Amino acid sequence: MSYPISITADLAHSVQTDTTIALVDGMQVSTTRFTSPAGLMGTVTLSPVQPSGENIQYKMGKQILQIFSIRFRAAFGLTQGQVNISGNVTNQQGTDLATFSRQICDWDPN
Repeated sequence: MSYPISITADLAHSVQTDTTIALVDGMQVSTTRFTSPAGLMGTVTLSPVQPSGENIQYKMGKQILQIFSIRFRAAFGLTQGQVNISGNVTNQQGTDLATFSRQICDWDPN
């Protein structure tokens, strides 16, 4: 597998993730950008050194993205790499809360 790897996924209410897996000093690192139609809401970078983040909140206008948990697992041996996320997001008017819990990225070790 050649790096960087980039994978896009939908969360809810037009919020998308764009996760890039890169090699930094021989270590797999994920950078996930969270965007809405209004623009970039925020970014989370994870690695084997810091494999998770919790209770992260981003706002864009009235829209609020609350990340309860985002977790990174590097691809190694026969184990596929993954980034998993759970949280909720409002619509662009700040209402209609939608909950999500899903894998937003996976990649092979080779």
